[in-house]
Amino acid sequence: MLIIVRSIFFLMITVLVCGCSTPKTITVLKEPLGELGELYLYLQPLPQEMQSLSFTIGNISVIPEEGDELLSVLPARMIISGQEATDMQKRLSATPLPAGRYSGISLAIEQAGMVTENGGMELMPPAEPLVLDFNFSIHRGESLALFIELSSEFLVTDGERFTPRFALGKTSMPPLNHLGFVSNSNDNIVTVFNKNVMEVVQVIHTGIEPKGMALDEPNGIVYVAAAGDDIIEVINIATLEITGTIRLEFGDKPSELTLTPDGRTLLSANYGSGTVSIIDTGSLSETARLVLDPEPAWIVAGANGTTAYVLHTMANTISIIDLVGGSLLASVPLDESPVRGVLSRDGDSLFILAEYSTDLLVLDTRSLQVTRRIFIGGEGASVQAAPQGNYVYIGKKTGEIIVVDPLTEVFIDSFRAGQGTDFIAIDGEENVLLILTADGNMVYKFNLVSKRKLAEMETEEGGHALVVMGKF
Repeated sequence: MLIIVRSIFFLMITVLVCGCSTPKTITVLKEPLGELGELYLYLQPLPQEMQSLSFTIGNISVIPEEGDELLSVLPARMIISGQEATDMQKRLSATPLPAGRYSGISLAIEQAGMVTENGGMELMPPAEPLVLDFNFSIHRGESLALFIELSSEFLVTDGERFTPRFALGKTSMPPLNHLGFVSNSNDNIVTVFNKNVMEVVQVIHTGIEPKGMALDEPNGIVYVAAAGDDIIEVINIATLEITGTIRLEFGDKPSELTLTPDGRTLLSANYGSGTVSIIDTGSLSETARLVLDPEPAWIVAGANGTTAYVLHTMANTISIIDLVGGSLLASVPLDESPVRGVLSRDGDSLFILAEYSTDLLVLDTRSLQVTRRIFIGGEGASVQAAPQGNYVYIGKKTGEIIVVDPLTEVFIDSFRAGQGTDFIAIDGEENVLLILTADGNMVYKFNLVSKRKLAEMETEEGGHALVVMGKF
């Protein structure tokens, strides 16, 4: 008997206030695991020999060590195309499971076929489900990622039989400087991936609705804001475990994080309460709290480590705060609604994307005045400054990336990345641009010189932020 274990979802309606309008968006968040754990199953990229093959997975069930009942983890039949799956890892399922020990999985293949010079040809699938032995444990309140790999040997025998040999297990961990992290708000996880080959290597279960992240690369830490739980969690990069929790006030809903250059101060823009928390990373405690304009949407730490800039979309203002004294230095009014910002390499300019504006605003951080406007055509969604040179990369809602030279005040290049560009990060080690597309649940990797797409990776629902080791 198969017991179907299903994820239970609940609806959370978030009202985004922009200017005078109040458009409503519906965010579907996964229910907290409670007494359950969670299993993520991935199919590793298929051998090149499989490009002409395809097969249909009818069911996948996990096998408990005790008891006869198998637990199905595949929500629906899934067609695997060799032409598509040879270049990209594929997520098969994500399923809450009872905590306990399991001895492997059962995988049933319903159909198979291949393309030959004479056209399509049906293959005989295995008559019985295949058993993939691998002992693993599901722990309460934690997520586990396992990976299925298909051998390139003996895929087709007797000219018509599909005889695949699968193996199940954990994946090998890459060097730490190859890691990247994506916060997935809807699924309550941080996806850990190998940025070199663009493959998921682990998932970390977090508090409810993880959003903004801050990377402290020298100390091997990723901070992630769990907005639904009013906490900030501390991930140890070496162990990929949550090793600390910073508790904020009820209703804070921390949404965006940033670190001062020395890593000693963490700043949290608390969208729910209209505040900014100044946090000492040594003690993991809030040392000061500033009540600012409503709904802080973005925060940038100053280059000197003593100031920070908070963008308020609804109020059309930028708050400049003193991190040493824990006070508000100034509030700069704008004609537009700021949504994202990034500092220039020298810290003298803050480049600001504003909602509905066709320009990139340039704020002089000394005079606190908008001194320049650079035409970008609007639809700006994300912005990043190059680690070398003076270029600024802007991701648009349309999926276009444009490159701006602030010195000449024109955009000098553009290329298309995908369905959208909700978050972008630059990997200085490889000289590539990583692009998170939330609507398509994808991360794309582009070469910054050739503007050519190098790889792509599936991620989970509600992708919000992206950080990578070796960013600069």
